[in-house]
Amino acid sequence: MAAGFGYELGEIAKIQQDFRAIQQRMGELSERTGRIKGVMAKAVATDLAAGALGNVIGFGVVVARVRERVEAVQQRMATLEAAKNELAKNLGADVAKLGTVAKQYAEAERRAREGLGKPGQGAHPGGPAAPKKPGGSAKPAPAPTGPRKPVATPSGPKKPTGHGGSGGHGGSDPAPTVSHEGAIKVGQVTYTGAGKYRSGEAACREYISQALDAMGVTDPKARAAWTEGMLTIASRESSYNAPGSQVNAWDSNAHGATVGDGKPANCSRGGWQCIPSTFAANHVKGTSTDIYDPVANVAASMTYIRSRYHVSPDGHDLASKVPQADPHHKAQGY
Repeated sequence: MAAGFGYELGEIAKIQQDFRAIQQRMGELSERTGRIKGVMAKAVATDLAAGALGNVIGFGVVVARVRERVEAVQQRMATLEAAKNELAKNLGADVAKLGTVAKQYAEAERRAREGLGKPGQGAHPGGPAAPKKPGGSAKPAPAPTGPRKPVATPSGPKKPTGHGGSGGHGGSDPAPTVSHEGAIKVGQVTYTGAGKYRSGEAACREYISQALDAMGVTDPKARAAWTEGMLTIASRESSYNAPGSQVNAWDSNAHGATVGDGKPANCSRGGWQCIPSTFAANHVKGTSTDIYDPVANVAASMTYIRSRYHVSPDGHDLASKVPQADPHHKAQGY
């Protein structure tokens, strides 16, 4: 299965073609305006007063007015030409940038395919983060401000045991610092777990199971619906929590003061790419305050999805309301 980042390379190519078509039309416009300017210059240079009508009373005034109007038209054309040249220059630069972006996406797609071709592994662990659609793929909407529905909270999620199946990062996960609060303040979010948690589909399946335990979801059908949808999101957002895809430091969210992991505060992080404000507002009691802890990250993501998209607690409508959770729908962020 090919990974997706919410874009099509064909779309970028189409934009490039449109830009080039506009440039061509501008070239044709330049030729036409050049011919018009030549005719006007010739008209202005012609000394009409020396012709047969030179002795007509008031004709000199008419000539002066004609010249004045022609010169005004020429000035406006010069302004238009300058604006056109600047736009053509900018379009040329944009075409070049689109070509670079297309190459970057193609390379990321190739790496994602290679990574997904190896069971349980993400796209090149330790490599560059997989890009998302420009303008805002995968970025969560602002954290909901209204009260969220209460969830049942047992004593805390199970600690992962062993390797949990294949993954891009072996060994046991670090012991989480469990918080007994629900929603927390952004200042309470921690960032120490970057690259320390296991990756791969099997590991993510286990993390989702532990998050569902923490949220009190026990019905087998509900757990199956949430598991399928959140696994699909994990595959698209982070190649199943691959270390190289756990923080997005380049999209529109990547701003703010540098925090504990050395990245801008508002970056999307973790296997399900939460931004800190969303993670804090939707934090589930009994899970870690570390945004990179996959159990805490997916639990906050599920709480956010329930509030933001009005998904049922049993998850039966998850795929229909959140396209990013639907494996049969084009990736588009959430």
